[in-house]
Amino acid sequence: MTTDQIVAEITRRAWSFGVSVLLAPGDSVPFDDGLRCAGYFSGDDTQPMLVVAKGSSRWLGTLLHEYSHLTQWAEGAPVWKASENVQWPAWIAGKKVRGVRKHLANSRELEADCERRAVRLMRELDAPIDIEQYIRGANAYVHFYNIVAEKRRWCSPERRPYDMPSVLAAANPTLDSDYSKTPKALRAALMECVQ
Repeated sequence: MTTDQIVAEITRRAWSFGVSVLLAPGDSVPFDDGLRCAGYFSGDDTQPMLVVAKGSSRWLGTLLHEYSHLTQWAEGAPVWKASENVQWPAWIAGKKVRGVRKHLANSRELEADCERRAVRLMRELDAPIDIEQYIRGANAYVHFYNIVAEKRRWCSPERRPYDMPSVLAAANPTLDSDYSKTPKALRAALMECVQ
């Protein structure tokens, strides 16, 4: 499929669940507690939304990733339910949060499941995406939650794990099966994201 066809298909699928899709200008959008990100899915009961910043060269992969979160929400997936009401963004903002390591571990597992879904979706739609490069970025992104737990910092839009060549070079080209422990070389590269 072409990019336009994929956008139309994802938008149609999202609407079938009552979810609005917003493709925003720029390379990031505001998220929780002042954090910025490349995109997000909000399963808010009153107005569920899928939002993606279209200014990045990776925006199509982000759209498929966020749509994969939508499928977790729509299915009531256990990883989605375990990640509802996570408070780690408030913790990064300096607030006290009980059980923050569990919140981050739940978010890490949510993202791991999402990345597996996104890669399947890319293949299903024959998306014009370098899947090996996407997977390297996905592995880096999921492992980054371990760095957040250690450093209490999120990356800036200029230092996203999936955009940094040194990080991508250290990440595996196939999806990792276990994200609870970050390989040493990848961990060292990911530390660049929080400097």
